[in-house]
Amino acid sequence: MKRTEMKNIFPAAVALGIAGIIGFGLMQDKSVLAQGESGQAENAVSYENGWEAADADKEYVYCVGSVSKIYSTAAVMKLSDEGKVRLDDPVTVYIPEFKMEDPRYKDITVRMLMDHTSGLMGSFRPGMLLYDDVDSYHLDHILESLSEQRLKADPGTYAAYCNDGFDLLGIITERVSGKSFTEYVKEDLAKATGGTATGTGYSYAGFEDPAPAYTPKYNRYDYGAAMSLGAGGVYATASDTAKFGATFFKGNDALLSEEAKDAMAMIWNDADDYLDGNGLGWDSVGEEKYDAAGIQVVGKGGDDGLNHAYLLVAPEEGISISVLSNGGSSALNGLVSQAILDACLEERGITAAEPGAEQPEIVTEIPASYDDYAGNYLAAGERGETVDVVSFPEHRYMHVESVGPYKTVCTDYALTEDGSFASLAYEVEDSGIDDMKLSVNPQMIRFKTAEDGSILIAAETDNIYPGIGSYVQKSYVGEKMEDAPVDEEVLAKWQMLADAEYCLSNDLWSSSSYDTAICDTVLPERFPGYVFIVNGMGTRLLKIENESRAVAFQTIPSSSSRDLIDVTILTGGGLTIRTSDDCEYISDVNLPEFDLQTKEVALKTGCGVWYRIGSAAAGTEPVITDRPENSAVYVYNKFGEVVYSTHVEDMTDVLPMPEDGKVLFLGEDGGRITLK
Repeated sequence: MKRTEMKNIFPAAVALGIAGIIGFGLMQDKSVLAQGESGQAENAVSYENGWEAADADKEYVYCVGSVSKIYSTAAVMKLSDEGKVRLDDPVTVYIPEFKMEDPRYKDITVRMLMDHTSGLMGSFRPGMLLYDDVDSYHLDHILESLSEQRLKADPGTYAAYCNDGFDLLGIITERVSGKSFTEYVKEDLAKATGGTATGTGYSYAGFEDPAPAYTPKYNRYDYGAAMSLGAGGVYATASDTAKFGATFFKGNDALLSEEAKDAMAMIWNDADDYLDGNGLGWDSVGEEKYDAAGIQVVGKGGDDGLNHAYLLVAPEEGISISVLSNGGSSALNGLVSQAILDACLEERGITAAEPGAEQPEIVTEIPASYDDYAGNYLAAGERGETVDVVSFPEHRYMHVESVGPYKTVCTDYALTEDGSFASLAYEVEDSGIDDMKLSVNPQMIRFKTAEDGSILIAAETDNIYPGIGSYVQKSYVGEKMEDAPVDEEVLAKWQMLADAEYCLSNDLWSSSSYDTAICDTVLPERFPGYVFIVNGMGTRLLKIENESRAVAFQTIPSSSSRDLIDVTILTGGGLTIRTSDDCEYISDVNLPEFDLQTKEVALKTGCGVWYRIGSAAAGTEPVITDRPENSAVYVYNKFGEVVYSTHVEDMTDVLPMPEDGKVLFLGEDGGRITLK
């Protein structure tokens, strides 16, 4: 394929937000066509407004995010090929000190870590992604954190995306091989596949051309070191990533046996389209349009901080494509990957056409039997978790109120001939009962009853990006809730907690978690006994157990149940919220006031020093006169948004002081920040 033909794919990609630097790699028919195509977009509006071609021989190194999971899976599969690991052995065989409060942990196998069916809650957060810093805290403490956790489901029950499982695979790799995970990736994976610029978060500082990191507002940030190695800590160029993907071609034995590759490419459970369709490591092991053309594909996306990645491989066709960027998302990179694959296939006379969507036929009368589905549902969506209140007015349509912590959004649906519900363009209250019109691209949902009697919501959405492609998402996204009666005194205690805002306080000075450091607790008046927890990981709805504990309660059999948390309220020296992923948030009620007399701040290792911006300081401009090397300063406005961070390159020493905002100082024991 000619370079010019490949470049023509990118105008739409840039217009959709893959701004900044983007690299792509292609390997086809086992000969390296891998091109490091990179460019700088001056804005994210369109190709015409400033795409500048960079040095064609220069390739940036990106964090490939969760594409790292293919590296950690391949590492253990290679050790399995060598007879050193058995996939159906318990994890404890290889990590004897792995323990949990939940005795079911003994049933977790190595294979379950790879296919996301372990039942682990999700992601141990402290020290995951660091700015301009390398620290082993995350991997040093993950086993300790897991030892205090429970499982969300019996091991092997269902697949729900889980980062912690792949960090455990990284540890298994180290225990069995006798090498560090970084050494294994560089020597046993990358070197064996021709990669020359591959490493991990430990080696990012040694890369010659790390991709610069920009926020959507074009602030240049310090380089990030991803320290969750097995889950998201591999760094590589686009061509290195494509070369690694080529080892999954049929007949390529540079890394794995055919049996190992086939095992990775087998869907964990194909009995239900709404269950996660992952293999071992791979996010997907088939796409409808390629299946229809007789083309097997496997794919994996990754998002880590400001880097995004997608690796797409057609093993039998001998095509491996990687798209890496420091803007956009892995979903957009995946669509660019498919566009490149489509072009490759067309050169061979193969057309993989998007399946045509049939317009559903509306049914105007909803049978009374659907009344069993009316009620409150825990639902997972783009805005995080909500309570979806389902009703069937006059048995003519379905009305859904999505109640979140701050606002309620309503959507109406029409019953269709196949028993599913299709979203309407307008609420019936506005359009009238006799003028129901489907959305241009309706979301289709249906109700299903699980074996245990619980009622689930299954959704199908066709995500269309004009000019670049589309992808269909099918998943279980909700389950019917029960009432959660709670003592009035307990509820009053939680209401008192909800009157405060909470500030992340226990991560490393360099952690990117401080970019979203504020946690809110919101009690929904309509649903007593439940509490919304809103933090940097999104919105979660928990059930209140007692005056100091609330727990995740859902059993949605999909990645809607990823990264669940329980919450414990700690007292003593002020209120602290502790989440089960090991984050601590302190109440802002008793924070000291930052005023004109604040001239020096003593720093503490692993402990943020927070201040409320007092009325006397609001609008002033204090200046940092001295700051230790391993330290950072953040300023937040009254909405918890970052308005100043020393992790932004070339940031001035002048601190903005927004009214009702907060200022945070981070560093290590013995360090001091002085101001004037």
